[in-house]
Amino acid sequence: MKNLSLVIIAIILFGCQEQIELPEKSSEELKTMAIEGISVEFIFNSNKPSFGDLYLITGSEDKTFPAKNRQFEKFKSLGVSFIDQAYYGIRNESKIGDGVTIWLFPLKNGKTEFAGIDAPFDSILMEYTVLTNKENSSDLVKKVFYAFKDNLDVQIIFEGKEVNDYKTIEKRIKEITELCKNELKLVPGSEEAIKRVWGDTPEYYNLNN
Repeated sequence: MKNLSLVIIAIILFGCQEQIELPEKSSEELKTMAIEGISVEFIFNSNKPSFGDLYLITGSEDKTFPAKNRQFEKFKSLGVSFIDQAYYGIRNESKIGDGVTIWLFPLKNGKTEFAGIDAPFDSILMEYTVLTNKENSSDLVKKVFYAFKDNLDVQIIFEGKEVNDYKTIEKRIKEITELCKNELKLVPGSEEAIKRVWGDTPEYYNLNN
């Protein structure tokens, strides 16, 4: 019985170590995050993907740039699309805004990669905006997080800190969501909330739909 208690204590302590405590954000900082979005970077420790490798995330293969490593085939159930001939994302049904729930940007040397698309990428930057998406859309953030964590050799960075547990990100999303509803008086994913981010600029209507 004593040994069992020690095991339980060890598990609890290990769990506490896994969850990183982020600094508290002010109301103004959370408002900025609600509008500008949050980002999570997945840095490849090994097997940096080429354009062809990464394209497999869509569930298809690019014939011009054949894949050399097929690790991203495991991601095809996420429903990722190739957008604007450069980026990846999971689309939504909104007719206002960019029509994308989650963006996935390939990075090289810390910058979004535009040219030399077959060069290996250093990392993938995931972006998610609370205001422009329905509250349950955060489930997709969790799925993408664990798809990278469980299938690839990556370092995961959120707000400048390495994280290994999704609860850290989930907590921040919940804080932002509560602020949207209680202070901004906006329901995430509603037309009013989306317009708060995009405004009435015509080119943002049906942008990717």
